Amino acid sequence: MNDEFGGDWEGYLQALENASPLISALGVTDYFGIQTYREVRRRKAEGRLPGIQLLFPNVEVRLDVKTEKGPGINLHLLFSPFDSDHEERIERTLRRFTIEVDGETFACVRDDLARLGKKHIPGVSGATAVSEGANQFKVSLAQLKQVFRSDDWLQQNCLIAACASSTDGTAGIQHDDSFASFRQEILRTAHVIFAGTPSERTFWLGQKEGSPPAWIEETFGSLKPCLHGSDAHRLDLVAAPAQDRFCWIKGDLSFEALRQAVLEPEERVWIGAEPPTPPPSSSCISRVEIFGAPWIENKSLDLNQGMIAIIGPRGSGKTALADIIAVGAGAMTNSPGASSFLYRAAEQLLEEQVQLTWYSGETSAAKALGPPWQTDDLQDENARYLSQHFVEELCSSAGLASELRKEMERLVFLETDPTDRLEAESFDQLVDTAVNPIRERRGELQKAIDRISDEVAREESLKDRLPDQKKACVVLEKQLESDRKQLGQILPKGMQERGRELSRVETVCRAAEAQVENLRLRRKSADDLRAETQRILANEPSRVSEMRRRFNAAGLELADWDLFQMVFKGDVAALLTKKLQELDQTIDSLINGKPGLVVNETLPPTVDWPVIVLRRHRDQLKKDVGADAGKQRTFDILQRAVNENDLKLGRLHEEIKHAEGADMRRRTLLDLRKETYTSVVDTFVEEEEALRTLYLPLAASFHQSTGALSKLKFVVQRSVDIVSWASEGEQLLDLRNAGEFRGQGSLANHAQMYLLKPWRGGTSEEVARAIEGFREHFGKDIVAGRPGTIATENRPRWNQQVGAWLYGTHHLRVRYSIEYDGVPIEQLSPGTRGIVLLLLYLAVDHHDRRPLIIDQPEENLDPNSVFRELVPHFRQARKRRQVIIVTHNANLVVNADVDQVIVAAVTSSPTGGLPTMSYRSGSLEHPTIRRLVCDILEGGERAFLERERRYRLRWGQAIGDASAGEHS
Repeated sequence: MNDEFGGDWEGYLQALENASPLISALGVTDYFGIQTYREVRRRKAEGRLPGIQLLFPNVEVRLDVKTEKGPGINLHLLFSPFDSDHEERIERTLRRFTIEVDGETFACVRDDLARLGKKHIPGVSGATAVSEGANQFKVSLAQLKQVFRSDDWLQQNCLIAACASSTDGTAGIQHDDSFASFRQEILRTAHVIFAGTPSERTFWLGQKEGSPPAWIEETFGSLKPCLHGSDAHRLDLVAAPAQDRFCWIKGDLSFEALRQAVLEPEERVWIGAEPPTPPPSSSCISRVEIFGAPWIENKSLDLNQGMIAIIGPRGSGKTALADIIAVGAGAMTNSPGASSFLYRAAEQLLEEQVQLTWYSGETSAAKALGPPWQTDDLQDENARYLSQHFVEELCSSAGLASELRKEMERLVFLETDPTDRLEAESFDQLVDTAVNPIRERRGELQKAIDRISDEVAREESLKDRLPDQKKACVVLEKQLESDRKQLGQILPKGMQERGRELSRVETVCRAAEAQVENLRLRRKSADDLRAETQRILANEPSRVSEMRRRFNAAGLELADWDLFQMVFKGDVAALLTKKLQELDQTIDSLINGKPGLVVNETLPPTVDWPVIVLRRHRDQLKKDVGADAGKQRTFDILQRAVNENDLKLGRLHEEIKHAEGADMRRRTLLDLRKETYTSVVDTFVEEEEALRTLYLPLAASFHQSTGALSKLKFVVQRSVDIVSWASEGEQLLDLRNAGEFRGQGSLANHAQMYLLKPWRGGTSEEVARAIEGFREHFGKDIVAGRPGTIATENRPRWNQQVGAWLYGTHHLRVRYSIEYDGVPIEQLSPGTRGIVLLLLYLAVDHHDRRPLIIDQPEENLDPNSVFRELVPHFRQARKRRQVIIVTHNANLVVNADVDQVIVAAVTSSPTGGLPTMSYRSGSLEHPTIRRLVCDILEGGERAFLERERRYRLRWGQAIGDASAGEHS
């Protein structure tokens, strides 16, 4: 039909042989026959088309329904060439297609087609008659289906393809409502759609909006692969499809690969100028070679770049092969468990070595199979091995706190854009850079709270002492009055006036001495201030140096750091030197008098007199009084007591005055402590936000995912250790005392009620209000709990400790973890933890391109979880990395559509040495491999069919259930 080749067989064959890209599989098309296929097959047998490894017939038939553009709708019958008599069987099948014209029956064979052509156009003959007959021949869909239903060979060896074009395909009747059911029936009958446009492919894979997979399956029976050829009717179109839409099939070069493509339409078929990009060749193992191991039959094993499943009965050497590959790749970073082959055979592994070849052509250095297996050189770790032992450790309680967390952090770091890593080389470094400044600021603020609490304790102590001070003041005033009275009584008669004068001079002298004492105190403070400024200036270079070290990443020039030198606003050294000189001069003048000053000692003495003059005047008065030695001593003692008590009274008045302002200062300090505490809590909020920012890329990856992965969520929140906080408080209290905190645990219970919620998730203001409210509400109970062993003089220290405890934040920390469906991973079952772990590797770890080797990923998982959660992610993971699994689960082999199956077998050694292991390799579409998969994983064909019969399942019913589930 429409043959424009002009009989140029040589040009046709050369076009196929020289095609680029290389053609490996060729379907040869004829209308209602295989004569062209037969001829191509004959020429290939003579040596032509050496590159074509699969040659199969494509018989095009026309249905008895016309499209809008005129021609009948075409179907294609793709036949397997596997059977040696396939040509005879195909022609026998075609002979069963018949039509009746004017009471005469014509079969779909060459002679009848020629006879039909002559009937339609009298006078034609030969090939023209056959061509005209084929043009008139039509097959009904009902007849086609009946022939298929009645022929087992046809069902096993033929695929039906429907053309999607509007010229001679089903699109030609899609706008005619009267043909809607008929069109749907055609498409349900077809296994394959002949179409090359991306929109058709998207539709038939259930990826078009409004046409989900469940609807496609319910309406048309299944998702369908789109195949596309050059459909060449002339020489220049041979192997040159429109828009370079070449058809790539993944699988063995056998007809079974086409059958597998029907089951795996998305993964097995691609239409485009180039095939999908495989994982990087430098990151995929192409061959495993084992040396010095007589117990392994096949010393060399080739590996596929995609997904590989190692299966076999228990004890057949599955894990042994995974271990061997892991050793060769330097992936045995954890010691193998006691059940591992390497561990159990360690003493017998003496000379054995493994060597890997990669798809890049590079060959790794041979590695010994015997211990030690672990390597500390991460550069040598060319694969990722999740052994059963490793997974069990990660999913254990200990692993949750260490290894699994490390894996989470590693993934977070890898998911972080390199431009956001702040030049960190690990997650720990990144956290340090992002969070340490916040934590250091928190530490400084916490120290400030401790200092404020100390000051609050001092002010409270002053306030508590005020009544006693006032009482002491009254007592001291009475004592002074009594002492002065005694002074007057000691002096001889007639000397009372001189005694009173002496008393006045003593008072003035003491006041002048107090001035000197006060100035000397001021001078010492000024001198200490000068020393402090000198220390600050001396330490300033080291402070700036420390700043440069901590903030070196800011990239400032050396000269820029000069701007960070802290200097005093003025010349404090000169100021303090001048101040000290002035104080020295003032002190000297108060003691010795100003130069040239003459004191008129006939006048009553005043504090303006120099101390030396006042003392001389006082001493003279003592002589003038003329008391005997005994009375003089008594007088001196009393006078000294009066002077000291007078000074004490003055200080006491100052202290009382200061103490009377303690309550106001205390309230100011409390406000400052609350404000500082708020700032401390702010640092926790900052740290939470900083960590959320770090986790944002991975959190976004979870959010955009579906299935189990969408249930994963990173949680950053405050963790509160109420027990440790309450325990610290209980150490300060006597729990036997009456009050709300009586008995162990009462304090923790009240903290749980009043403080836990704000501590855990409140704003800084809410936390500050809560702790202030707690202090005010339970202040009396705290005081009531003060141990009786605390002496009065030690109470300020106890008060300070209580304040530091109340406003401490050591029991708070920012916790980051992973949750699955709202449950922390620590609380998940081992099976669910296993899913979480595998999903992290399969679906999230996009940056790791190394081979991923997993020993029995289905361990502890139910079949539904394996099918729904793991299978889709294994399918995606193999597109970017080589995946090797050891498994007993049919879902992971069949439904994941692995690219290579390695079947392990073992024979016991009669000498008691290592058993003999062998490995057979092939694809799922290989009949022998498929049979072994069924026997090993399903229990054999009969067991599988028995289960299917007992389940009473139907594909249509299953589709309906799935659809209902999706729409519910």
